[in-house]
Amino acid sequence: MPEKSRSRKLRRFFTVQPLRDAPGDLWLEPSETHHLKDSIRLKPGETCLVTDGEGREAEALVREFSKAGRAHLQILRFTSASGAENKGIRLRLVPAMLRKGKTDLLVEKAQELGVSELWPVFSEHCEIKIATEKEGKMVDRWNRIAREASKQSGTLRVLHVAPPRGFKEAVAAVPLDEPLVIFHPCRDAAGFPEWVAGIQASQNRPKVLNLFVGPEGGFSEAEIDWVRWTRKEKNFFLVGLGEVLVKADTAFVGVVAALRFLGIS
Repeated sequence: MPEKSRSRKLRRFFTVQPLRDAPGDLWLEPSETHHLKDSIRLKPGETCLVTDGEGREAEALVREFSKAGRAHLQILRFTSASGAENKGIRLRLVPAMLRKGKTDLLVEKAQELGVSELWPVFSEHCEIKIATEKEGKMVDRWNRIAREASKQSGTLRVLHVAPPRGFKEAVAAVPLDEPLVIFHPCRDAAGFPEWVAGIQASQNRPKVLNLFVGPEGGFSEAEIDWVRWTRKEKNFFLVGLGEVLVKADTAFVGVVAALRFLGIS
């Protein structure tokens, strides 16, 4: 192996082919090849890291570049093959759509803080509407942001961002045996510290937490009442974040960071 490859920090690239299925070599997609060849300027004979975004990573040797703009990599050794970075509770974040740029920020921070899935939703008090024909490009951008944040933070699992859906559709998609938590300022909401303490004290921790974070105006009372009715109060929690009203993006980052650093997620 060239001395240059040993001394430098190896850069990470993504493959759409799961590494568990890789026979010993693989071809990167043109977009990742462009980054590898033209931005990082790796050459045949040099090494890099390759990950499938599912928790698996390998050190690989650059063999050649095809005329179709794809890099041929030879897997040298697996640096992580277990696929298990985080043994805490998986977080599925369901934030209301915010203005352009703010949702991009939520995606980046969710990736850095180890969120598993992000389901953007439209609610009654949403600040933004998206034309159906533009949703695909927007979701593609969010998933690219997640991959780039994964490269920078060093996380091996990449956040999955789903297409935007309606609030009721998102609620209906949450299984009844999974906790559904709505952060909402109201009189009967549990305090965040008490809610967290209940999770920490539980002998049967859930595998997944579904966390709904509203827009700047919060979810409407009609939406909250509908959730009460459809869930029949089963595995449904209202949680408040104190007397000070915080912006939606601040609440999102604060909640996820707290759960991460308290060892819950």
